[in-house]
Amino acid sequence: MIHKLSQKNLLSKKHTQRYRQCFALNRNVAGFNILKKELIYTLVSDKSDGAFIWDIDNNKYIDLTMGFGSILFGHNYTPIRKEIETQLAKSWSVGPISPLAGKLAEKITAITKTERVAFFNSGTEAVMVAVRIAKAVTKKKYVVFFKGAYHGTFDPLLTLKKNPQTNMAQESIPGITQSILNESYIFDYGSEESLNFIKKNKDHIAAVLVEPVQSRNPSFQPVSFLKELRSVTEQSDIALIFDEVITGFRIDIGGCQKLFNILADIVTYGKVIGGGLPIGIVAGKSKFLDVIDGGAWQYGDQSFPEVKSTFVAGTFCHHPLAMAASLKTLEILESSNGELLQEINLRTAYFCTRMNEFFKENYPKLSMVHFGSLFRFVTPGRYKELYSQLLLNGVYVWEGRNCFLSAAHTEEIITSLEDKIKLSCRQLAEQGIIKLKE
Repeated sequence: MIHKLSQKNLLSKKHTQRYRQCFALNRNVAGFNILKKELIYTLVSDKSDGAFIWDIDNNKYIDLTMGFGSILFGHNYTPIRKEIETQLAKSWSVGPISPLAGKLAEKITAITKTERVAFFNSGTEAVMVAVRIAKAVTKKKYVVFFKGAYHGTFDPLLTLKKNPQTNMAQESIPGITQSILNESYIFDYGSEESLNFIKKNKDHIAAVLVEPVQSRNPSFQPVSFLKELRSVTEQSDIALIFDEVITGFRIDIGGCQKLFNILADIVTYGKVIGGGLPIGIVAGKSKFLDVIDGGAWQYGDQSFPEVKSTFVAGTFCHHPLAMAASLKTLEILESSNGELLQEINLRTAYFCTRMNEFFKENYPKLSMVHFGSLFRFVTPGRYKELYSQLLLNGVYVWEGRNCFLSAAHTEEIITSLEDKIKLSCRQLAEQGIIKLKE
């Protein structure tokens, strides 16, 4: 396999080696294993369309990464591309605020049942601001989050370790020091222990940050826990923050808030809504968003911003191209009245069901888990070789292993995908890497 993949991805490997000295890219060392050193590289691609990408060796792949979940309609989707091209001809400069920003904010508040919206450049920035405004408004300093969640690269949330006695987050990554983590507590997601801790320490906790359904564990959907968490935080002047950067505008146009009928105080969005362009969104109650700009006031009277503001900023936060792509995304989603998302979600469910039946019958250690159109392979031990075999057979899954179907993944493409997965399993079994059920 190593030789075949090295030959197939020859130019990707040459590109990686050519620029390694000057281009520091963490993905080019992800999962490093000295025995698999020749397979440690990121695919280099300069062409994509629909459900497919092509690498610079001109190999075609069914794409299951889909821009880390940011591509919902398919690559190079004509309505989005045309909207970007139209806006590009008008203006793509920043400085004065694009007139599209206000329109987009108004539309988001209506769809998500929030009151105010602020724009940023990424999901990480959105989470960072959400935590900041929660602390500013509650005047408390501690944050609770949960093991297994992904909240971007904000320093106080970058650890999987905790002190077993205090539950305080502990440093585990070079550069993330303990002092940065001293205001963060981490618990197992869905645990009764976390609820008891929050109740006991309510006077000191500013926010509870949660991925309603964790992208790394999509089969765990603890709705009753979330409802209890909503009740506890609401009674304790604690901001409940939903991180819906991945699930927002994908599982439902109203995200997990609508699906589970739970309204958070602050919600972060990104990925899908940007139509493939960078965006981060903080939405929520005026009580929290007012701390960004002092709150609402009027011209022509004696009103003024009455809330003391914190500080947020960013050169490209309201980029006209991102605003245009986001407005078009929402227009498309609204025009289908939820049917588009439901169709993709059902297609994913049927696909995962069929594959799990195949795995159970033939390779019982393999399985799939999913939530909406997000899914993951469960690949213990040597079964992780599946990803390399899939790449060899024309299926691309990135190093983080979250997979997504899009509107461009037709039944015909999914049938081809299933065939490639089955072929990859048979080939791994023939190599003695995985075992066929006896």
